[in-house]
Amino acid sequence: MLQSPTSQKKRRPLMAKIPAENSGMSNPCRQPALYLGLPAKYSGIPNFMQYRIGPGADLQGAALSYADLRWSNFRGANLRDAKLCDSILWGCVMNNADLSGADLSYADLTGVDLVGANLTSTKLEGTCFLGARYSKATRFPKGFGDPQERGLINLESETSCVL
Repeated sequence: MLQSPTSQKKRRPLMAKIPAENSGMSNPCRQPALYLGLPAKYSGIPNFMQYRIGPGADLQGAALSYADLRWSNFRGANLRDAKLCDSILWGCVMNNADLSGADLSYADLTGVDLVGANLTSTKLEGTCFLGARYSKATRFPKGFGDPQERGLINLESETSCVL
């Protein structure tokens, strides 16, 4: 049976609700799944527009988890202790960036330029490095192992291209 447009009930927008048992999680980066299609204030997506993103930016301690930062230029940026969990960083330029103490857990660093970057004390659990580039000057955390086994490409510092 067809209903006239005036007789149809108006639908209220869905509201994302985080279960009470997950509200006090010990790891702030491992939050419940995002609710797509909802405003950021309901979905748990951080508002990272308040940060100046670019070469030489000071993003120390910035909350950038779940951010889509593809193709950003972070050359020489200060990203110490930044939260970049589950972020998409495809093709980013991070030459000489300081990422010491940052949380890159489950972040996607596909094709990232890490030549000369400082990754000491960085959390890298589940991080994807497919095609990421590094040099002798790149500093990795203790116990990282062979970068090439994790998908990184070794570039000599003399042959690395400067973007």
